[in-house]
Amino acid sequence: MITVLETIYSTAKLQMKEAVTRPTFRFCLLIQPIIYSLITYKMFINSGHDNFVAYTVLGTGILTLWSCICFSSAGDIERERYMGTLQVIYNTPTNFKVIILGKILGNTMLGLLPFFISFAFVRLFLGGDMYIKDPMAFGISMIITIASFMGISMLFAAVFTLSRSSRILMNCIEYPVFILCGILFPIEILPKWTIPLSYILSPTWAVKLLRLSVEGLEGNDIFCKYFGILTTITIIYFILSNILFKIIDNKTRIKATLGVV
Repeated sequence: MITVLETIYSTAKLQMKEAVTRPTFRFCLLIQPIIYSLITYKMFINSGHDNFVAYTVLGTGILTLWSCICFSSAGDIERERYMGTLQVIYNTPTNFKVIILGKILGNTMLGLLPFFISFAFVRLFLGGDMYIKDPMAFGISMIITIASFMGISMLFAAVFTLSRSSRILMNCIEYPVFILCGILFPIEILPKWTIPLSYILSPTWAVKLLRLSVEGLEGNDIFCKYFGILTTITIIYFILSNILFKIIDNKTRIKATLGVV
């Protein structure tokens, strides 16, 4: 257990150092939240909501966190494959899932930075202010949100390991998830046939939890309901990713399908 934790820590630390050297990731991490903050601030400024800055910061933070996951956590498989190191990593004594989990942890920790960048930009340059009515509920919501994003990252990493079109898939999933999860607008305005798709995506419930904690809890029932649903979906993601990694392990050892060619 100690060895596993040490591996996760060292992998996450190395991943964070490598990630910030990539121009695309730096753009997603530092520039994108400023652009999104400006756009969402202008969208919500005339909404009549007295705490609209909170929606701006949360929307920007989650949008950017998802982008970091798409272009780093999911893209790591593609990069390792084209550098010829995916096979090496897969055949190390350390379990492949543990290494991927460490990479995802590092990316997720960096992905939290845009929340602070967005708040600082809105506060300093746009004069906006926000408040959180239930800080404890917000803290709990952030913890389960981080876990849920790591779960969906593990699932995508497992799927992309065998796919030769992971870069195409990576670009295709970014904006549909923005829309389906209601990050900037309610999913109720979407076509009815898309609602079930929204409900099986963890960011949908993460957004609901975070907004609920910002607005304040009139009762614990709705919060506990959303928390339970998000926790269940997150557990399912990890279970599915574990199953997929086992399937991948069997197939790759037989067919050797990890390389570029």
